[in-house]
Amino acid sequence: KDISYFPTKNMSIPVDSALVVKNGTVMPQMTNRIVKAIDWKLDKSYVLKNDLMVLDLLATNKWERPIYFAVTTGPESYLNLQDYFQLEGLAYRLVPVKSDPQEQQMSGTRVATDIMYNNMMKFSWGGMEKKGVYLDENITRMCTNLRIQMGTLATALTNEGKKDKAMKIADRCLEVMPEENVPYDATIYSLVVTYYQLGANEKANKLAKRLFDIFEADLNFYIGLGSRAVSYSREMRQAQEIMNRLTYMAKSNKQDVVAKDFEARFNVFARMMGNQQQQPQFQQPQEQE
Repeated sequence: KDISYFPTKNMSIPVDSALVVKNGTVMPQMTNRIVKAIDWKLDKSYVLKNDLMVLDLLATNKWERPIYFAVTTGPESYLNLQDYFQLEGLAYRLVPVKSDPQEQQMSGTRVATDIMYNNMMKFSWGGMEKKGVYLDENITRMCTNLRIQMGTLATALTNEGKKDKAMKIADRCLEVMPEENVPYDATIYSLVVTYYQLGANEKANKLAKRLFDIFEADLNFYIGLGSRAVSYSREMRQAQEIMNRLTYMAKSNKQDVVAKDFEARFNVFARMMGNQQQQPQFQQPQEQE
């Protein structure tokens, strides 16, 4: 049987630089980074019908309308185009500007901070902050993505020196998704880091203490399961890692009282679990699924 196939995995989309500036696809300050063509390689050995649809859209759109990919769909849906994504909220926009390695290292892709800030601040949150509101597991899981993206934005704004906006985003995140409605988890850690970087040590310490308490209680619960604790080894490692990083952040920001308290409590678990306590090493938290 005849089989339809692409003779190559190498793809290219030509770019009309004048058009993408005129219609707002590329921000004025990024015009010097516009590429002549988006050249990329498919990272799979087959394409499904949904992939063909996207490829057809890319081939025929000619930069006349914006093309977005949801942040929740996962890399398998991006056709290896991530180098040309810019984060604008809960979606990546395809633009003819290639992210540099530093931008990718900081947040996975380039963040259009001004656009994303405006989107997040005017977003209609739907009453998640109201006392007593019930959020089912699907909405709660979506809140994880919201916190991740807001944390990413706060970090990017801080790195750009836009400290006032970074503070407002961090505060907004806690305001619209309070702990009583959306329980704190590892995604809150990025806000702790942001507050410390902004010099808001009181806010950072308060949030760090609460997060440490949560993961300390989790570890106590898992250890109390005895031999069954092995089923929760991944959760136990995450709890240890977050507690470790919180200790490091407090210490590196000269919050000695908080750091000593964290370190003493962390060492208790290190001894209980037969681990030798080592100097905490800071790493960027991984996104939660």
